[in-house]
Amino acid sequence: MSVSRIVVFLLLSTLPALAGAEVTARDLPDGTVWYLHADLEAMRKSESGSRLYMWFDEEIGAEVREEIGIDLSKEVRSITAYSDAANGMVVVSDGPLSKESREQLLAMATLNAHGDIDILEYKGMTYYHVGDEDAEAFRGHEPFEDLQDSAWFSFAIDGKAILTSTEGQLKALLDSGGKIAGSGSHKGAMFVLSADTTFVQAGMQMDNMASKYDGDWESNILKNTRQAALLVADHNGLIAVQAQLVSTDPKMAQAIGGIVNGLISLQAFNAELGSEIQELIRNTRVEVSGNTLSVNAVLDPDIVAAMLAD
Repeated sequence: MSVSRIVVFLLLSTLPALAGAEVTARDLPDGTVWYLHADLEAMRKSESGSRLYMWFDEEIGAEVREEIGIDLSKEVRSITAYSDAANGMVVVSDGPLSKESREQLLAMATLNAHGDIDILEYKGMTYYHVGDEDAEAFRGHEPFEDLQDSAWFSFAIDGKAILTSTEGQLKALLDSGGKIAGSGSHKGAMFVLSADTTFVQAGMQMDNMASKYDGDWESNILKNTRQAALLVADHNGLIAVQAQLVSTDPKMAQAIGGIVNGLISLQAFNAELGSEIQELIRNTRVEVSGNTLSVNAVLDPDIVAAMLAD
């Protein structure tokens, strides 16, 4: 088991803060290798997002309530998570986390750490450490697992829960009031897809994601991809899904686009597919511009809810 069940709450099964706001490229630090932002409040309040949130609440929120005793619908507005190559993972949850919930999380962290939890203080603010003190250094080769052996967290900033993989990151966030210090525009910066009403944003640098095996098509795609990004948002009461891939070679982007378009054409009239999948295929558009491949779909929220339920 990982260092504490608090990770389950804060990561929400690796979903991810800038309360009531989308993430932009300016909000991400230099060296970011992946990011994920979920605006749960926007989902709850919008007509299209409410169906998405119903699924989220049934599949994830119910489990959190049952196992941890926290009602995400009342205590969490948004979550942002990212990992940078130098320092590892950061998760910031925004919302009015109650005193009872904080105590419950601390009790669970203490239990899972077998009572071995460090209670520390920084500039009058309390923070905690669980796990192996020698495991703090982020080694960079497992960008999704650097909280497995050691984690630092704090509830000292009003309305925020902060979780990091290094003590230095936690102190920096305590200094900034929980605001993530981005690097602005810089060479190699992550690109971020956004919309007026954003539900989920995600992105990844692909440099270290290629398969160790040479020659297969999947490995070639990864090795020739610089970045990928995803957006789920509201579009006039419908759910808009946009994905973009930036390739190192325009020919690769064209090739992938041709394959995706071919698959869509082949499956468009496949009677064996469910109606939801057929609707998704009919509403998907693929475009290639230079070395950028874009895949866009706009769907009825009921279709999205049915697909997720399956």
